[in-house]
Amino acid sequence: MSVIKIDGVKYDVGEASLQRNGEIIYDPLTQGVMLDFSEMDDAVATKYSYSFTVEPRHGAPDERAQYDAFYYDITTPKSARLVELPFGQSTIVFRAKIKTVSDSLQNHGGLSKWGGLSVTFEPVKPQRYN
Repeated sequence: MSVIKIDGVKYDVGEASLQRNGEIIYDPLTQGVMLDFSEMDDAVATKYSYSFTVEPRHGAPDERAQYDAFYYDITTPKSARLVELPFGQSTIVFRAKIKTVSDSLQNHGGLSKWGGLSVTFEPVKPQRYN
């Protein structure tokens, strides 16, 4: 299952799960507390961050090579990447920083293999504006 593209490259690295978070951005110049103690603020934008987790297929050596190539690519020190991810019934494309990447060494039938790869994408700017 390949659900993401990074810099135009589509990866087919295994079974994936994807989590997205929407963060409403408020204008700091209009935030405050009124005399009656009610809060006042203006919502101006929304940004969507994603966490992607993949469990690689445990099969042919070329599948392991695809996983290793994906790990190597996403840990490349680049300021921002162009990512395409599922959004609603379509996709969303935006520039994102890859904030964290982690996986763990697992034992499968007496063989040690890397898996449980988790990646967090943070947008460099909001994707929706008011």
